[in-house]
Amino acid sequence: MAVVFSIDLQWIFGYFPDDLPFVIMVNIMMTIIFFVFAVLFVGFIILLRLYKIFRNRKKEEQRLLLEDILNNFLFDEEFDSENELRKFRNEHLNTPLEIKITIKEILLFHSNIKGESATQLRDLFLQWNLDEFCKKQLAARAWYSKSRALFSLSEMLILVELEKIRPLLNHRQDEVRQQAQLYFIKLAENDPLEFLDHLDKPLTLWEEIFIEDALKNEYHGKIPDFSKLLQASQNSVVEFGIRMIAKFNQFENISELLPLLDHNSEEVRCEAVRSLSALEHQEVIDTLISIFGKETNLVKKTILDAIKHLGSYNDLIMLKDKIQDHEWDLKIKYYGIAQNFLPEQRQEIYNQYEKEKALLL
Repeated sequence: MAVVFSIDLQWIFGYFPDDLPFVIMVNIMMTIIFFVFAVLFVGFIILLRLYKIFRNRKKEEQRLLLEDILNNFLFDEEFDSENELRKFRNEHLNTPLEIKITIKEILLFHSNIKGESATQLRDLFLQWNLDEFCKKQLAARAWYSKSRALFSLSEMLILVELEKIRPLLNHRQDEVRQQAQLYFIKLAENDPLEFLDHLDKPLTLWEEIFIEDALKNEYHGKIPDFSKLLQASQNSVVEFGIRMIAKFNQFENISELLPLLDHNSEEVRCEAVRSLSALEHQEVIDTLISIFGKETNLVKKTILDAIKHLGSYNDLIMLKDKIQDHEWDLKIKYYGIAQNFLPEQRQEIYNQYEKEKALLL
């Protein structure tokens, strides 16, 4: 190896004058090397810029063509749809870039129109086989390609084998999971939350908000019976079901919520108390008072809030002796609620709080 290295150096330095110092020869050589790299780097940047300019120009040309043909297709009765659409497909749907721009433009048109025109766009989407491109994108390595494909398929209401969608419910990328959830909700006929049975990870708060919004604005079937979610293996799904029962005023499911006051999850018990309170179930007060003493601090605070909403001052008094001396956060909350029940005795209640505090301090 040393011989080869020596020969290489002699070959390189052979181009320099013999009387030139070694250090200068090395400096010259390094300068040349850096200059070559700089030229290559600048050339790469220029090529990248030219490619971007060409790509943007192509995108703009494709967009203008699409605007023209879609407007004629939808609103010009004399437009020769059969020939013009076939011609466009043969000439302008040959590369992934052209197809992606076409999908984007159709989705944009579709979001701004309703009725028969929306149906025509969906038919055109299928006629140009854009759905097949989206289905292939579901298997792409890039997560954003999967997300865009899911959005396009759900927006155009294209049915896909569920075996291809279900794995995406547990994708590592949030955007993919959300688009997969949206797909199930939008295309469901009577059970829009069936996909929750296939989740491997707990629902995040953002996903719960996203699902609730999709149920209200994207799903057009009958609102599901959320009590079915109360038997889920994921506690986060159970909590979501409890909240939805209250938000959608499913009073018929109150009997399904009561057993959850004994659930092994603290968060589930809290959510059950909140929902029973939101549903104005007065009969639960006695149960809440009876379980107060054995509950955790968080559940106790939630029960106090429920008594404030549903109960009376007499109900509140029954909890006073169940609050331990060291539970000062609960005492503060207790006396704050007591002042709301008896505003005319606000000062007296505050004095009692200060008296108890002085005895311990």
